[in-house]
Parts: sequence; C-alpha cells; structure tokens
Amino acid sequence: MNTQSGGQTAVADAAPLGGRYEGVGHSLKVVRERRSLALTDVSARLRIRRPYLEAIEDGRFGELPGAVYVSGFLRQYAEFLGLDPDQVLKSYQAESDGAVQRTVLNFPMPRPEERTPRVWLVVGALVLAVVVYALWYRHQEALRVGQDLIQAVPSRLADLVPSPQPIAPAAAPIVLPPPPAQTVQTPSAQPPAIPAPATPAPAVQSPASVAQAPAAPPPAAVSPAPVAQAPSTLAPSTPAPPPAQTAAAPVAEAPASYGAATAGRIRVEATAPAWIQVRGPNNEQIFTRLLNTGERYQVPDRSGLTLLTGNAGGVRIVVDGQPVPPLGAEGEVKRGISLDPERLKTLGSERQG
Repeated sequence: MNTQSGGQTAVADAAPLGGRYEGVGHSLKVVRERRSLALTDVSARLRIRRPYLEAIEDGRFGELPGAVYVSGFLRQYAEFLGLDPDQVLKSYQAESDGAVQRTVLNFPMPRPEERTPRVWLVVGALVLAVVVYALWYRHQEALRVGQDLIQAVPSRLADLVPSPQPIAPAAAPIVLPPPPAQTVQTPSAQPPAIPAPATPAPAVQSPASVAQAPAAPPPAAVSPAPVAQAPSTLAPSTPAPPPAQTAAAPVAEAPASYGAATAGRIRVEATAPAWIQVRGPNNEQIFTRLLNTGERYQVPDRSGLTLLTGNAGGVRIVVDGQPVPPLGAEGEVKRGISLDPERLKTLGSERQG
C-alpha cells in the first residue's frame, strides 16, 4: 500500500475485497478493517451514530440526515482513518455524479403590495359609510320630532294665563286686615259723642223727654259712617311690612350665646374661631362646640370643671365681668384649664404682676 506526502493513505490504495458496493464508503470500511478497528469504537470516538457509519460504508447515503451531514461525516471518518479528506470528498462527488447536494432553503417571498385597494375593501367602506349616515339621519329626525312636540302656547291660550302684575295688587288687600283691629279702638274715641245722650238730666224732670230718649240712637247710627271711612283712609298709610323686615336684620346679626340657662360666674368668649370642650369632674363631656367670632358660652356654676381649647389665643375668659389675660398664643392647644373662679382670678393677677 502506497503512502502520500502527508502520511495519509490514498483512497485509491484501499482496493475493495469484493461485494456489490465498491464506492468510497466501501474503501473506508476496508481501511478500518485493516487497522482492526471496531465500528462501535469508531462511533464512540467520532460521536457519530453507528447506523450512520454503517450506511456510509454500505453506500446508503440517503439514510443520512442530509447532504451537509454526508460531507461532514465523510471528512471526520477520513481524518480518523488517516486518509486525505479532500480526496475522499472528491471520490464521493464523482460517485454521486456531481457536486455534493446542498440544502436549499426556500424562504417564502412576500407578495408585492397592491397599490389599488381590493374590491371587497371598497365595498365594505361604502357600506360602513351608509350605515353611519343612516344612524346620523335617524338621530336628527328624533331630535326634530322632539322639537315639534313642544309647541309654543297659542295666542288664544296665552290670554288665559294670568299675568304676574295683577297678582301684586292682590297682596295689598291681605295686609289690610290689621287696620280693622285699629278701627276697633276708634269707637273709644267716640265717647265724646256719648255726652249728647247724656242730657237725661232734663229727661228726669219730665217724662216727655224720656220718651224722646230713644230718638238718640239715630245720631249714633250716623257716627259709624265716618268710622267706615276711617279704614279707607288708613289703608294707604299702612306700612306694616317695612318694620317687620327691619326687625329681622338685627336678629340675624346677634352673636349666639350658649349655656344661658345655667349661667355662672364664668363666661367664655371667642375673639377668633376656636373649638372648646368643657368636661366635668368625672371627665364627662358637658359642652363641645366650635365657637365663631363673637359667640360666647356661659359656664355652669359647678365645681371641678375643666376647659380644653384648640386655639388658646382666640378664647377670652371673663370672671365676674372682668376678663382674664389670654390663656396662650394663637393656634395653641391648651388642656385641663380649671374653670374655678378663684383660681382664674389668681392666674390673672399673677400674669399681670
């Protein structure tokens, strides 16, 4: 057996011993058997499955995964046996009548975009436009029907509607009932007319004059006539509503006062909005409120009361009519302030000293 310059045995030197297949795979098998190499050992060394090696040696290249694997397996097998891998590949190419088949990857080509829209797309757009227009038209018709249902009041019915101007004079007679109460007092002013019938003194002297006494009522009947005229003259001069309105204004402006029923010697006044809470000896709540400016609270005459405030500078305590110095600064929280009159007076004298 001849050797080449690289120390590799040529494939041509590996003559087949006989058999149906005498190609490059058989030559590799002959070289392996001459070197006493088992196919199992070759598979373990090359990490090629034994069925693939058997297919190469028998010329069944179609059982291999692909043409790319055929070339790789032949190159590895030839290098392992010490043969020239290029020569082995050339023999395989000659045996397969051409170049080694390469795997052709067929990628789907994207279809060219059509510039003109398809027919169904145009039809769909037209249908959508028609539907939108139909909905819009129906909505407009519904609005128009609603407007037609609300019609203006006919002129013949408008005359029946009472105008607001006549209503105002109708309120004036309602104010008139108070004057009759005043006219009741007018008869008291009429006693001066009574002295006229007071002439019974001469009637006592003669019975004839007594018979004439009943004739006195006619003059009395004449007197109601001017009395009836008095309401007519008083009606235009009855400004009763204005005094009622002027009296309501000061009531709304008066500051609120709390605890007046249980007033004691101490009064809490708010010079600014301040929240206060008065507790009893057992820590029970007696009074809790947010006092606005000007509002006051009369502390009940009880012992053991304490004051809690959220704005010490906005609270002023008055004891027996004399104000106590401020309890603290604006916005300062004070707790447990004793509401004992003597202690508050002592506290005031100490702060003034």
